[in-house]
Amino acid sequence: MKQSSLIASVLAGGALAGAAGVLVVQTLKPAATPAASSAPLAVVPPPPAVAAVAPAAASAPASKPASAPTAATSAPVAPTHSRYAKILSVKPIKETSTEDKQVCHQEQYVQQAPVQDSHRVAGSVVGGLLGGVLGHQVGGGNGKTAATVVGALAGGYAGNQVQQNLQKRDQTTGTRTICKTEQVPVEKTVGYTVRYSLDGKIGTVRKDHRPKGKTLPARDGELV
Repeated sequence: MKQSSLIASVLAGGALAGAAGVLVVQTLKPAATPAASSAPLAVVPPPPAVAAVAPAAASAPASKPASAPTAATSAPVAPTHSRYAKILSVKPIKETSTEDKQVCHQEQYVQQAPVQDSHRVAGSVVGGLLGGVLGHQVGGGNGKTAATVVGALAGGYAGNQVQQNLQKRDQTTGTRTICKTEQVPVEKTVGYTVRYSLDGKIGTVRKDHRPKGKTLPARDGELV
């Protein structure tokens, strides 16, 4: 009896111990599973740290373009000017004044012919001879002689006057140049107004001489 009770007690204790072991094992299995899964959870936080570094690294290149406007503002680019100005038009500048000028024209004239015998001797001689001949035919004796002398004197005087009248009528014609000084208006070119284009701007300048070619030299936006 006592052995049977002892065996029964041993069997019952073993069964209880087995049951307790199974319960312990079952209890430990869920606890192990969370422990295993907790390891990955502990590794997950580093990615945010890496992500936080990445934006910081990405922000560094963004700061470089921001510095470019500062450099451009501190050192402006010098403007480029053309070396030549294009001529658009050239207009003469004229002034009117007066000056002395000799004006000449042709004129016909009539004048007395040159006198070859200014004392009219020929007329006196011829007239005296004719008068003497006529006087000699008048009267007789001493009276004829006196008539001849008077006729010669009268004929000489008459011949002299006739020759004088003939000389006055003896005229010649010709052409001569008559000149005189007059004030006449004169128009002179004193310069030129040049209209040009330089660097997109229109301007004008006065020149003493007409420009040669179609351009004017320029430097730094100004005509040379």
